[in-house]
Amino acid sequence: MTTDEAVLRARAPEDLTDCSVLLSRLTRLDAVGLVRLQQAGEFVTFWASPLDVVIRTEIRAQMNVGDRTMPAVELLAAVGAPAGGSVRLPPARDAGWRVTLPPRAGWSDLDVVPAEVVRDLADSAGRAVRAAADPVIAGGSLLDQEALRVSGGGDEVVLPVRVVIVLHRLGFLGAATAPAAVMRVACSPAWIRLAARHGTAYQRRNGLSLSRA
Repeated sequence: MTTDEAVLRARAPEDLTDCSVLLSRLTRLDAVGLVRLQQAGEFVTFWASPLDVVIRTEIRAQMNVGDRTMPAVELLAAVGAPAGGSVRLPPARDAGWRVTLPPRAGWSDLDVVPAEVVRDLADSAGRAVRAAADPVIAGGSLLDQEALRVSGGGDEVVLPVRVVIVLHRLGFLGAATAPAAVMRVACSPAWIRLAARHGTAYQRRNGLSLSRA
C-alpha cells in the first residue's frame, strides 16, 4: 500500500455493512451523486444530497485523510471489496462538491413527529406517483408539495414531500416494527433539521438553493 493512498478502516465488519446498505440506497435515489466523507473523532461522517436534500449519518471508522468527496457508486464498489480490512477510497472529486453544509449551532427545537407518520406520508406519495398517468412527471411535480407543517416556540416550518421520501428510502426512520421511534424537528433561520434514529436530513427553508453562491 502506497503512503499516498486514501483508505477507510471500519471498526467492525457490521460498520462496513451499514455503509454498504446506505450507499446502495443512495445510489438508487441518485445514480450519479457524490458523497463527502469527513473524519470526526472516532467516526466518519457521511454527507450527500439525494433529491436536493442534504443528509448526514456516521459510521465507526477512521480515514487517513480528513475530508474527501467521491462518486457514491464508486465508493459502493470499493466498500464491497475491502483489502485487508481497509477500503481503498476512489479518486477524490473534491472540486465537484457544490453543496453548502448546514451550521453546527444556532438550532431551535420545534417538535417531535412519530416516525410512523413520516413513513405513512412517504408511502402515500409513492402510491400517488404509481397511480399517475405519467409517473415521471408526477414524481417530479410532487417533490416540492407540502407534506407536513411542524410548529413550536413561535416558529413554523413546512416539510416538502422530497424530505419525507429521502428519510424513508434511506432507512433513517428505522423499522416499521419500532412504532415508538420519532423524528425530531429543529430549525435555524435558513435550514430545517430532521433528526431520525439512523440519520439526519436537512432542507433549506423557503426553497433556497443548496448550491454555493
